[in-house]
Amino acid sequence: YTNYTVTVSAYNDVGTGPTSDNRIQQTEQAAPTSSPENIIFSSVEARSIKISWDEVLHSRQNGPITGYLLNYTSTTFSDIINIIGGENRSYTLTELIPYTTYNVTVWNWTNK
Repeated sequence: YTNYTVTVSAYNDVGTGPTSDNRIQQTEQAAPTSSPENIIFSSVEARSIKISWDEVLHSRQNGPITGYLLNYTSTTFSDIINIIGGENRSYTLTELIPYTTYNVTVWNWTNK
């Protein structure tokens, strides 16, 4: 998801021809090459916790971020939350079981 400026000019035995006007081309979107960073756990309660994160660096997004997957698991439970919209960078997990350890992973995606 990168912009390139392209110009064309013919070359032969006579020499170089005139240069075309600049044309800007953009590569297609691809999957992000990095996951969200700086995951923060706040508003910790007995049965809930708020999770937030920073967006991926623009150079690693490879297109507009269109959503996130938040996976949380324990030894007896696993769930994946689909968060639509790249601007939505937080989520509150509820109905957690007190004194249980959870593993949390956040992924992001583009249209690819």
